[in-house]
Amino acid sequence: MKSEINRRTAPPALTCWQREAPCACLRIETSRTDARLFPYHHLVTAGLMHANDTETLRLTFSAHEVEITGQNLRPLLVALQDFAVKWVRAVPERYAQLQTGDSEVISRIRIEEAK
Repeated sequence: MKSEINRRTAPPALTCWQREAPCACLRIETSRTDARLFPYHHLVTAGLMHANDTETLRLTFSAHEVEITGQNLRPLLVALQDFAVKWVRAVPERYAQLQTGDSEVISRIRIEEAK
């Protein structure tokens, strides 16, 4: 039987995103004190790339580019397709090793102004 972490009942430190539809905005938490809202209607494109043992999910909004790095990010991409992700954040490094092999782990989030 596959071990899964339920995003609604998992300890907050282990949860890196929450699915909830419908959502008007995606909240991206870049630290414990910093967060930004991105309206879904400004989402232009999303792409998932694989390199070595890491996945990178790139989101392009009308005025910003967001790069989310981690592992097993395909479920996050599928939820974004439905505009059903309420928030995302990186899992603190000390908790990332507690994740199972097939659970989603966001290790880094970078936000830049679009070029």
